Amino acid sequence: MILPSIRLFTLGDVVLQGSPGESAGYLYSGRVIVTVTVPTSVRRLEVVFQNEQESWWAASKRAGQHGGSAVAIGDVLFADSSAAWGRGSYEFFFQLVLPGHLAETMYTAQRRVAYEVRAQLVTGLGGARRSAVQAVAVKRVPYFGAAWESLSSDMVNVTAMWRGRIEMSAMGCSRVQRDDQPLRVRGVVRALEKGFRLTRVGVVLEERTRTRGHGAACTSAIAAQRFLKPRAAPLGWCGGLLVDQMAFDLELRIPKAYGKIQYDVKHGPVTVSHRLAFVVAVVDRLGRATSLRLFTPLHIMPRDADGLPSYASSFADRVLLAAS
Repeated sequence: MILPSIRLFTLGDVVLQGSPGESAGYLYSGRVIVTVTVPTSVRRLEVVFQNEQESWWAASKRAGQHGGSAVAIGDVLFADSSAAWGRGSYEFFFQLVLPGHLAETMYTAQRRVAYEVRAQLVTGLGGARRSAVQAVAVKRVPYFGAAWESLSSDMVNVTAMWRGRIEMSAMGCSRVQRDDQPLRVRGVVRALEKGFRLTRVGVVLEERTRTRGHGAACTSAIAAQRFLKPRAAPLGWCGGLLVDQMAFDLELRIPKAYGKIQYDVKHGPVTVSHRLAFVVAVVDRLGRATSLRLFTPLHIMPRDADGLPSYASSFADRVLLAAS
C-alpha cells in the first residue's frame, strides 16, 4: 500500500503586535501539497494550529481551550467520503485567524509553551493517515508608537559608585537587543582612592524568570558572559594599579532564542526579563578582594520581520504569470 505524500509550507513564525489585551491577532497562511503516485481514495484533509502537547483535534475555524491553556485552531481543506484521487499533485491554500491573546513561546523550567501547525490526510484505505508537522513560534512585539517600543532608541548609559572609592560606568549599546547577534558595550572603571588593583573585567547577560500567583518566585540564570583575558586587554591592566580611569571595549554574543535565552515576556503567569552586568574585580592595598557589578535592564526582542519569504523557500514557489 503506497500512501500519498504530504508537504506543508508556511511563511514562518507568528508575530503578534501589542499586549494580549490589545493585539488584533494574526492571519496565518500557508499551503498543503499532496502528491499521489497510486490512485487513492481520500476522505479528508485538515490543517490545525495547536499546542505541541495536544493530540489532533478536528477544528473548523474556531479556537478550543481545554484545561485553560490548550489551543486548537483549524480548517477542513477537503472532505468527501467517496472521492478518488488520481496520480498527480494537489495543492490547497489555507488561512487561519489566530487570536491576539496567545501565550508567547517559551522554554523555561517554570513553563513550556510550544506550538505547531499540522496537516493531516485521511484516506479510505482503512482510515490510514499521513501527516506533515511544522514547529511555529509565537512572538510578541510592541505596536509602533507604543511607550515600550520607544525603548529601541534608548541607549545604555549608567554610572554607579562603590563606597566613594570606585566609580563604574557602562555605555554604548541599545537597551533593545535581538537574539543571535553580538552585543557591544564600553565599560569604564575609575579609582577615587589610591591603592586598588584591577584583577578582572567582563560583562554578563542575565535572564530572570518570575512566577506569579501562588508560590511566586524569581530565578536567574546567565545567558551569556565574556571576560577579558589579560593578553587581550589594555597593556598592564591585570594586577596593575588602577590609576585615574581605565576603559574597556567589551563584546559578547547573545544566544539564539529558545536555547540558552528566551525573548522578553511581559504578560502571563511566568514572565521573562533581562539585565546586563558590567563586572569588575579589584584588590585593595591590604589584599582584600571585592567583586563589583553594575546592572542595567536590557530587552531581548524578536525581529518583527521573521515571517517574510526568503530564497530558502523558493523551491516550492508557483509561477503565477510568465512573459511570452
